[in-house]
Amino acid sequence: MNLGAEYSEVEKPLLDQLVGLGWSLVEGDKWDSSVTGRESFRESLIEPRLLAALRKINPGPDDTPWLDDSRLSEALSSLTRTEVGKLIEINERMTERLLEGVPGAGLPRWDQGRSQRVCFIDFEHPERNDFLAVSQYRVDEPGGQAKRFVVPDVVLFVNGIPLIVIECKSP
Repeated sequence: MNLGAEYSEVEKPLLDQLVGLGWSLVEGDKWDSSVTGRESFRESLIEPRLLAALRKINPGPDDTPWLDDSRLSEALSSLTRTEVGKLIEINERMTERLLEGVPGAGLPRWDQGRSQRVCFIDFEHPERNDFLAVSQYRVDEPGGQAKRFVVPDVVLFVNGIPLIVIECKSP
């Protein structure tokens, strides 16, 4: 990590401000993906945080859990499976999923078994969401290029989903 003016005058104050606003902070590691809760640098989502958040922000009847492993896997797949189409169309579909959620198989004892909406972000109760800032978040480029990767200065996650990438520049 560059500890010059870019870090001390831009990145560090930003991280301090985020922590002051209640965000958790993790310092990434360019050589160990587990520091950020991932099995490999090819993953962009932080799945353990996402799965925990989905359980928390999607309560079932009487606030009992209803998202079992199968339902969680299906919701996760809606964010990770390869999409076809033009980039703008894919972005529109993904944005819609993030804003509105995806349908999940219901429970027989709940709403007559109708499918229920699995939300990725709780907009009605933002305090239920998990906010994480990761400094120096390495992501390997797709296509099997082992030595090609990017390391944004700061990535902001809501419920394990990367939503904002920040590149800090020296003043």
